[in-house]
Amino acid sequence: MWQRCPRSWYFRYVLGKKMRPSGAMIEGSCYHSALEVNFKQKIVTRVDLPIEECLASYSDAWEARIKGEPEIDWEDKTPGALKDEGVQLVRAYMGDISPGVQPIEVEKPYVDTIAKVPIVSVLDLVDEKEKVIDHKTAARMYLQDDVDKDGQMTTYAFMRKKAIIGEFHVAIKPTKTLPARAVILRTFRTIEHVNWWKEMVEGIISQMKTGIAPPNPIGYHCSPRFCGYWKLCRGHLP
Repeated sequence: MWQRCPRSWYFRYVLGKKMRPSGAMIEGSCYHSALEVNFKQKIVTRVDLPIEECLASYSDAWEARIKGEPEIDWEDKTPGALKDEGVQLVRAYMGDISPGVQPIEVEKPYVDTIAKVPIVSVLDLVDEKEKVIDHKTAARMYLQDDVDKDGQMTTYAFMRKKAIIGEFHVAIKPTKTLPARAVILRTFRTIEHVNWWKEMVEGIISQMKTGIAPPNPIGYHCSPRFCGYWKLCRGHLP
């Protein structure tokens, strides 16, 4: 968030102004929950749950999140349509990719420090070949450049203290012409990547400690649609 816009980071983490979640965030969270239930038991059983049990886990997570959030920004979709879309994503992943995944760690938290600041990260999954797997939902196909530059995967390499092979398992939402589908994009991180990333994080921490958090209006994120802090930051402008 700091790299995208320091001002939005300031609103959220200094002033504590938490914005209402989007429907897409709820969908992604429940999708993750369904996969987590399946993979945690698969560590022991080495067998996926029946698809209907995975869908029940998704539905249970959905109902819990809806009850726990006083306000949700559904944007241009209805709650029912978004829930059904998530069902399609779970089906696609469980059918296309999950049978080939054998986990040894699922949703395991790692903690370290940089410049005396705690760094906390939760890895979605590590498989028996020690590949680090991150689950994503997306409206469009990821590009290879997206995953090669992704800082989250570099964080995982930092936490594991070694070079890693990473995989992004991306569930792509259905369109008018294509059904929901799941794909794998592979990337890697070396110790050189980690060292560069750590230096960057040290710089960001130094910037944060100054208390100076200017807005960044350059990019798609600076708009009423993509920034929940738009009215606080720019809503007074003509």
